[in-house]
Amino acid sequence: KDDDEEEEDDDAHLFDDEDEEGAVSDADFEGDSLKARARKAWAATPPVTQVYVGSSLALTLGSFFLAGNQWPAWLNLDWKKVMTGQLWRPFTGFLYYGPFGLSYLLTIHFVWTYMGTLEKLQFAEPWDFLVMLLFGAASLLAGVGIGGGNARFLGHNLSCFLVYIWARTYEGQEVAVMEFFTIRAELLPWFFAAQTYLLEHEPPVHDLLGIAIGHSYTVLRQRKRLAAPGALRAVYEARPELMAKYEAFAEEFS
Repeated sequence: KDDDEEEEDDDAHLFDDEDEEGAVSDADFEGDSLKARARKAWAATPPVTQVYVGSSLALTLGSFFLAGNQWPAWLNLDWKKVMTGQLWRPFTGFLYYGPFGLSYLLTIHFVWTYMGTLEKLQFAEPWDFLVMLLFGAASLLAGVGIGGGNARFLGHNLSCFLVYIWARTYEGQEVAVMEFFTIRAELLPWFFAAQTYLLEHEPPVHDLLGIAIGHSYTVLRQRKRLAAPGALRAVYEARPELMAKYEAFAEEFS
């Protein structure tokens, strides 16, 4: 009888997981979930990219739920309305990447990746990334205004600008395109321009404008003509918690 009781105790112990180091819980599977991976990736995204991508997502989702997936006209660039005090329009004009859907999600993930990488590369002097972004945006606004382009494509223009700079940064490296084939990094902007022409059956004017402005930035940067103003540097340096976020990215490029 004692042997039977001892055997029952052993069997019961098999189902007693209290204080067991090997106990399995939901937390063990948390890292495998899409939500957890997205949260981790977002936490590793640098500040300016978070603001830009987050703003685009918020406005696009808001349009989806509140405006029948139609981008509100009051967010588009209209200089006449800007002159009446609607000062947000030159900024929100860069946040449109089409209505919410699969195409939008693929595009904003693409922008998130390339913009985030460029910002991380400037971890030592993060103000230079903001100068780059402001130069690109201002030049695109001028280019679209002078050339009479469609201001609804400012987001697309900016993405082409970023891709060109990224491609020049990683010049010479092989890049996987949609996991189907590889090309050299410096050819990536031209690949996307050709893709626009083939899929949309129209000249890739917006791609070429982004490429041209990206090239202008690269040349000016190499000649040290685009130094960040001291006031902008002071804004960053006066915020130790912000600088600490950038310093954490140094490990990725060491």
